[in-house]
Amino acid sequence: MSVILFSAAIGPVPIDCVVSERPSTELEITEIPIETGAKITDHAVVMPKRVTLDIASENAAATFNALVRFQESRVPFTLVTGLAVFPNMLIRRIDPDRNAEFSTVLRAEVDLQEVIIVGTAYAADPEGDAGTGERGKPGGQKSTRAAPPTSDRAGDVPTANRSSQTIQRGDAALVTAGARDQAVLRELFL
Repeated sequence: MSVILFSAAIGPVPIDCVVSERPSTELEITEIPIETGAKITDHAVVMPKRVTLDIASENAAATFNALVRFQESRVPFTLVTGLAVFPNMLIRRIDPDRNAEFSTVLRAEVDLQEVIIVGTAYAADPEGDAGTGERGKPGGQKSTRAAPPTSDRAGDVPTANRSSQTIQRGDAALVTAGARDQAVLRELFL
């Protein structure tokens, strides 16, 4: 029996040998029937890559348990095979085969699948929710930004004055005395 020699690990789990590898790439072609009964194609979607590895490893229990722990961690990893490099892979299934011939050796079929990782972002609709204009505006019902203060939303006169930036007594900015002013004051009180 010959084996395939390449990456000797599935993620961080070392594997003694890979007996076979079966990568699978698939393109989903959508079809929509039209009035005449013919089907038209409107999209083609690249499906996640899959790789099935038939592996053998000497320390059966330790290797199997390490693969299961790594599978449960759900950490994507890069798989290097003899045909290609597959990024963002997860262990989908582990099927060990235990019999009299392989009693001390882990012989298993491991199915791996690519995970598609995308970022998300939210944008407020400038027209708002159902035309009410509330979501996209600061302070709106579904907004994540606070509305700037205005006098018409103020509950009382002092708050209205503050929101309109009318300076009230006690609101004046603090002015610090300079070195020259301190010298004059020192002369007055000495």
